[in-house]
Amino acid sequence: MADPRDTGYTDEDLAREPGVDDPADYRHPFARDYDRLIHTNAFRKLQGKTGVVAPGEADFFRTRLTHTIEVAQLSRRLGWKLGAHPDLVEAAAIMHDFGHAPFGHVGEEALSGAVDAAAIRWGVEPTEVGGYEGNAQTFRLVTSRLTGSTAAQGLHLTRATLDAAVKYPWERGEVSDHKWCFYPTERDVAAWVRDPVPPERRHTQSFEAQVMEWADDVSYAVHDLEDFFLAGSIPLALLTQSASAREQLAGQIVDRRERRGKLAEQPTDDPEQHTAQELSTTLEALFTQPDGPFEGFRRLSGEFDGSTESRQALRLMRKRLINRLMHSVTPRDPHAPPRRHHNDLAIPTDARLVDDVLRDLLWVFVIEHPRMATYQHGQRRVVVELFELHAAAVQGGQADVAIFPRDLQPELAGLLEAGHRDGSRVQVLRVVADHIGQLTDDAAARLHRRLTGHVDRGFTDFV
Repeated sequence: MADPRDTGYTDEDLAREPGVDDPADYRHPFARDYDRLIHTNAFRKLQGKTGVVAPGEADFFRTRLTHTIEVAQLSRRLGWKLGAHPDLVEAAAIMHDFGHAPFGHVGEEALSGAVDAAAIRWGVEPTEVGGYEGNAQTFRLVTSRLTGSTAAQGLHLTRATLDAAVKYPWERGEVSDHKWCFYPTERDVAAWVRDPVPPERRHTQSFEAQVMEWADDVSYAVHDLEDFFLAGSIPLALLTQSASAREQLAGQIVDRRERRGKLAEQPTDDPEQHTAQELSTTLEALFTQPDGPFEGFRRLSGEFDGSTESRQALRLMRKRLINRLMHSVTPRDPHAPPRRHHNDLAIPTDARLVDDVLRDLLWVFVIEHPRMATYQHGQRRVVVELFELHAAAVQGGQADVAIFPRDLQPELAGLLEAGHRDGSRVQVLRVVADHIGQLTDDAAARLHRRLTGHVDRGFTDFV
């Protein structure tokens, strides 16, 4: 009997470039997409990219790769439960962080600023280059040769799979200057993906993209909380046992949201805005509910000590939070098919509040800590200087592609021979950004040391 999740996806959804599939292949088109993504360089490189801290800081921290695998697992189960095709949402989750720069969001922001600055120096309008944004870079990676695919123009994924990874379906500045999914260089393929979307949903995610993004949010909130409790950075036991500690934390969360313009004066439908009362009430309930997710921490004396009690507390926290957040969401329209642009994901306000408060804990105790600030200051410098060194190497009449990887040199040489017309300059800047953005944390640090002369020897130090 056919699985009902296979129905409702049209030939338009399953479309990909002709001539790239074996008609005898037994796999579902979405399963083929998943398989192609798993075997890419971009997927493997996630093992060397920052989650919150760099890979290797401790053996229990999630890396970008393990985070991706956990998001994929949650996406598949939630997609199955709601009626979307599980291979489709899992494929979207597998690729959703392909475009992460070295050092995570810090590297992404630094690289975007460096691309803009170079565009201005080169006399190109920054919006025509597109800066650097991890989601836009993901789209560029999977629709080009940059994934390590043998195909000349990327992985030839189905339209539905590509659309399911599009969190922000617009170019920079079209809706937001903070997040976007399309560079001008991918305008044609973006149009192919999005042209069938109803006009009223031009800037709306597909249902599968909404499922994947919620799984990403839940994974980030719950798993980072677990990691940094293990690291001794988040005092979960104290927060279950001390009303004054909860009150102080609530004040810090409210202050932080007010500084960022994310604090509402009264309840609102905006999912990113919460009132001080909503935040405080949610925090209090999370840590004091008798059968709540943090119940097991009331019997702990402090930091994680490896005891059966502390391990059980973590397991209970993880299970209850994930179940609560994942099971709370439903298709918005119970009568419409839960797929593509026929439906949306309904996330209750209380679930959104819990997820946001959990992520605020990480910001208060970890990301805004001075240890992290100094750490990230150096990471920004590495990324900016790497980009500037490579951009300088291909600017003007003395351009030299020798410091670039050999697979990029022919393309750069061809663009440089075409002269510094606006189009070729945009393409050159994009290729330079591609190179820096694909580096793992360790590769970026080692390459920076080589290019700035901070190594005694290094011919066999492969980068």
